[in-house]
Amino acid sequence: MILSAALSGCSDLPSGPADAARMATRGITLADWSRDGYGDAEGLNSVVDVSRTGANSIAFVVTAYQDGPGSLEVRNDPQRTPSTQSVANAIVRAKSLSFPMAVTLKPHIDLDDGTWRGEISPADPSAWFESYRAFLFEWVELAAAMNVEQFVIGTELAGTLEHESQWSDLIRDVRRVYDGEITYAASWDEANLVPFWKELDIVGVNFYAPVSGRLETGRFDILTAWQPWIDRLRLLHKKADLDILITEIGYRSIDGAGMHPYDFNRQAAVDYDEQADLYWGTLEALGDQPWVRGVLWWNWLARSSGNESVDYTPKGKPAEKELVDAWIR
Repeated sequence: MILSAALSGCSDLPSGPADAARMATRGITLADWSRDGYGDAEGLNSVVDVSRTGANSIAFVVTAYQDGPGSLEVRNDPQRTPSTQSVANAIVRAKSLSFPMAVTLKPHIDLDDGTWRGEISPADPSAWFESYRAFLFEWVELAAAMNVEQFVIGTELAGTLEHESQWSDLIRDVRRVYDGEITYAASWDEANLVPFWKELDIVGVNFYAPVSGRLETGRFDILTAWQPWIDRLRLLHKKADLDILITEIGYRSIDGAGMHPYDFNRQAAVDYDEQADLYWGTLEALGDQPWVRGVLWWNWLARSSGNESVDYTPKGKPAEKELVDAWIR
């Protein structure tokens, strides 16, 4: 069904190579789930490695935790939540390079019971927002103190969107402290439901929509499958009257990675070339859309995990060369 829908958009296929280097945000998310991983020697070297792809932007994920979807406490974990000092060290490194990178701070919530954060639905919204605010503002204050260019006020919290007034209050209070750009990172299937886009500076979309219908797919098929999604993103851009930033997009280096890009557990054979083809398809599909600010790729690991061969990271894989070829002109 995906590919048949995509064929209807073939008239929008680009007539020549897209210019992904023109994107204002050419970024990668550096990810770590430890206290000091961003700020130690390996983490700081990873900041430099990201810049060598031609990236002009880097996002740092900072994660808090809660027990389950109905929990009211959003809490730091002493081992898994990055320290503000480690993140500050990494920000200094990103901004002190010969070609400094703009910085995005991107708070996440992970659930200890394994539930996806999009299902968070607290029984007492006021209590949950109070707890979330306490977590968030530690990072808002760091962003303000270090002149961080962009702050993400929430990531994939679809289950809380009905509490629009609490979100509006939170946005207003963040602006009192922080004068950089503010966005929200909505899941690709949530973005049309966000009621407060017009209170933000740009629409953020975590884009994990399927762009392939089979295990083995070619570059033309990938680009063709992108076309209806471009149409949907364009409609969102017009509805919100804001440009769009792809706050996350990524593909594992496995067979069939484009079929279910959000599935980080699926077992499949390693396929570096398919990951590279999917990177190429993204850069080609979005590179010439003037209403797309750019992309923050998911992800580059601050520390080696031992699972990189099938993980999302492009480091040391053909996908990294796709970035270099597109971004360094």
